[in-house]
Amino acid sequence: MRHILAGSLLLAATIAAAAATVAAAHTTDQSAPHDITQVDPAPPGGAMAVPLPQAQAKRLKKYEIPELVGTRQALGSQLIDGRLPRPLVDLRTFAGPIEQRLSIFERGLVVISMSGTGGLIRKKMIIPDDALAAYLKVVNAASLAAVPERDLPSATGSTSAQLRVYDDTGQFVERRFDPTAAIPKALQDEVLPLQDLMRAMSEDRTVTNTVAGYDPQVGDELVGDDKKTWKVVRIVAESNIVVLHCTTDPTTIYVGKKDLYNYFIGAAPPH
Repeated sequence: MRHILAGSLLLAATIAAAAATVAAAHTTDQSAPHDITQVDPAPPGGAMAVPLPQAQAKRLKKYEIPELVGTRQALGSQLIDGRLPRPLVDLRTFAGPIEQRLSIFERGLVVISMSGTGGLIRKKMIIPDDALAAYLKVVNAASLAAVPERDLPSATGSTSAQLRVYDDTGQFVERRFDPTAAIPKALQDEVLPLQDLMRAMSEDRTVTNTVAGYDPQVGDELVGDDKKTWKVVRIVAESNIVVLHCTTDPTTIYVGKKDLYNYFIGAAPPH
């Protein structure tokens, strides 16, 4: 376990160092102003982030999460010349009612989806080119192909994992296994960094939330962490306070413009 942890920390340090050459901090790009059309619609029953123990929440306020250094928001369409970005890595895990998925695409687009954790979490972001290269140096088709399938614990009906990695030709190598059992070090070295990245994204409330940097306008509708829809009814220019009214309850709240991402998951779906 010690050498696995050391390998994960080394990868995180490599990614953080590479990303630092692209951006001084992961909050730089997320502050770029954008309108409601660039805010992702909130998924039904959506949640903002995985709740953290109080001690861990305090720690994250003091320290950067290495996996997120240098990342930026994935705003709007991510099509490349009118086509979907090519998939590079896909990790899916199932444990009872909990399903988690992390996908990495060309140009550094990373998408996660998590359900059964108190709400549906869907997030996306873009990691720097150097960080993407650092992940793909560890997680690649050739390395995964070298892991014998006979050495893997068989997935069960209620607990399973699937790691799929694509090569430069678009062909993929795939391994299925039981994530709760001991797995070979070669596979662990590929899975652990992806799990760390998924954890970081699930905990983050800034760069992965497209409400961050959003410039509100009267009439815009946002979905809160309380699953309710709130309509912007006024913006107090001198104090940058946004006045929002609940569309289903006779309730009005006042939120600082720069703090909206702490309370709202995304835009309300079209009526």
